[in-house]
Amino acid sequence: MKAQSLIIAAAALLLADASPAAESLPLQSVNRANAIIDAAIEAHGGAKALEGLKTLAQKQEFINVATGQSRKPGPPYDRSRSSNFNAIDVDNRIFVNRNWGEGGGFVFDQGVIINGENSWQLNHRSGTAAPLAEPDFGAQSGPFIRVTPALLLKQLQARRQTSHWLGEVEVDGRKQDIVTLVMETGPGLSLYFDQQSHMLTRMERVLPPFGQIEYAFLDYAEVEGIAFNQAFRLYVNGEDNLIMDILETRVNQPLEPWLEVPAGLERVAAVRPDEFGSQEIGEGVFLIGGNGNYSMFVEMADHVVAIGGTQAVQPGIEELRKQVAEKPIRYGVLTHHHSDHVPGAAAYAKEGATIVTFRENEAVVRKAAGDENAVLQFVEDRLSLSDGSRTVELYNIGPTPHAENILIAYLPAEGIIFEADHFPQPATGVIPPAVPVTVAFAEALDRLGLEFTTLVGAHSPRAATPADVEKALGRQPAAATAAGR
Repeated sequence: MKAQSLIIAAAALLLADASPAAESLPLQSVNRANAIIDAAIEAHGGAKALEGLKTLAQKQEFINVATGQSRKPGPPYDRSRSSNFNAIDVDNRIFVNRNWGEGGGFVFDQGVIINGENSWQLNHRSGTAAPLAEPDFGAQSGPFIRVTPALLLKQLQARRQTSHWLGEVEVDGRKQDIVTLVMETGPGLSLYFDQQSHMLTRMERVLPPFGQIEYAFLDYAEVEGIAFNQAFRLYVNGEDNLIMDILETRVNQPLEPWLEVPAGLERVAAVRPDEFGSQEIGEGVFLIGGNGNYSMFVEMADHVVAIGGTQAVQPGIEELRKQVAEKPIRYGVLTHHHSDHVPGAAAYAKEGATIVTFRENEAVVRKAAGDENAVLQFVEDRLSLSDGSRTVELYNIGPTPHAENILIAYLPAEGIIFEADHFPQPATGVIPPAVPVTVAFAEALDRLGLEFTTLVGAHSPRAATPADVEKALGRQPAAATAAGR
């Protein structure tokens, strides 16, 4: 017993004499981040006010700068206007959105209600309401949270132990501290806080394959004791992409008025997750993809022709190999130059395929391919790819309201057409009324005299028919379009 007491006493003396262990770099980073977060919470209204922020509703107006999405590959980029309404109850995981406007040859008026089992996807222009089989609050509300400093600060309150201080930089002559935030969904965020005012001034994240996305929070004003920005700008790789004015901010108002489906909307089949998969739409013709991105693969005698350039290309090739194991991909066809339709160039270059595109798009395609030795073949108006028994015809149907040059693929023997961005259709439910790009697409089919039985696209797993095209052209926007904005 005495020996044990001596050991304990000796240990106590050693501990008393020992100097405190230095904080590790990760611990220093977390501790400094917490100090910055505390100062920012106070600057934005204080912990009590932010904790008391239960619901938030905002109406916004946008100028959309079509960076990488214009009719031509380079600047000056097309501009369009749209409006947006968002309402959120963070504690109860309720979110409402409605956005309307036009641009790129599209006219839209749509939204969602995320409210547990009573969740809906709304299309006011089509006049339809589709239940959401698997509503995702995090994914749907994320875009609103990311442009709203007060909501980002609430995220930091809840997730501060996973936040780190990255360092300090000078922006526009003022020093900024950078703190990380990892939300429920989406890539990690880097938040910039002014060292003097402690206000959130900007944010950055990387979004492959598009690059660096930058947010700027401007013109703060106090609403119900909380600081809200009144303007916002979004940049893609340093170029203007979104210019937003916040017209109205409502704090802690009940969301019930926005949770009911308007009576004038027709209930249609439920929307289910667009899982990755393959369907054979003709003998040796495969539509492969998921999550709103699809490519078509055509088996030829000794090779494969692939059409489409979205992010579905690489996993699509891997899926194709389960059906067509040995034949190489000889041609990879990119429909047009938009940033969501060229990532597949890298996969085609890796396969050693010839990338088919327009000469005007060469710089964009070579950058997307990431391979200076990639082989490109240019189309002007038409290109025919044949093995003697099967033919794939490519037609430039541009200019359209969406792109100056855009390819469709036509298999004359099979009566199959693949298009991108010109015949929008949901995976289920009614065919929506035609938008300007649909009219341009239908006129091109008539002009070219293309007879088909099956129409598939780069953004839907659904195969359409000529009757569906006629339905779209014949439908008028629903009377509910302007209601409730």
